[in-house]
Amino acid sequence: MPCLHRTLIVLVSLLAACSTAPQRLDLKPAIDVTARNLGQGTPVAVTVIDRRQLTEAQRSGSVTGIDPAVNVVDVVYQEATRALEQLGFAVEPSASPLSNTLTLELLNINYDLTTAVMKKTVFVDADIRATAAAGGNTFATTYRAHQEQEVAFLPSPALSQRLVNETLSNALSRALADPQLMGVLTQRGTR
Repeated sequence: MPCLHRTLIVLVSLLAACSTAPQRLDLKPAIDVTARNLGQGTPVAVTVIDRRQLTEAQRSGSVTGIDPAVNVVDVVYQEATRALEQLGFAVEPSASPLSNTLTLELLNINYDLTTAVMKKTVFVDADIRATAAAGGNTFATTYRAHQEQEVAFLPSPALSQRLVNETLSNALSRALADPQLMGVLTQRGTR
């Protein structure tokens, strides 16, 4: 009986440690675009703004956050630049009088875990506001992505990272696939 008692204490301690250990997530979004010459060399300046109220998401009593070594603004900027260049735009480091602009605002990246008796569900949400401006024309809207997955145990850091990156990638991909947003970015003319 003492052996069983010790085993139960160790097992409960391990489970408690797993449920409260913070997970650090490394953001690596991948915007899905089909390479084509949509932009035809149109100059575009990209700005990324982090407007999230909470930069770390609450998870089951612990904090699951974006790895502090990763600058979220830089990561999203680099990926947006790569995607726009694949679409044929000439991305400029800063706005010039002749460049169109794309502003991406990170409004929310939320990670939540709900627990029931026999299952747990991971919910991930990402909200991105994109504003395209060319000449006197502006188009702005919010792109949302949501993903949920049932898990038997607490999700591993690898699963959490994959879900967050997929969801953020989906929201960003929706923005760059929006014909209205792209229509404004492809306009040529003087400001």
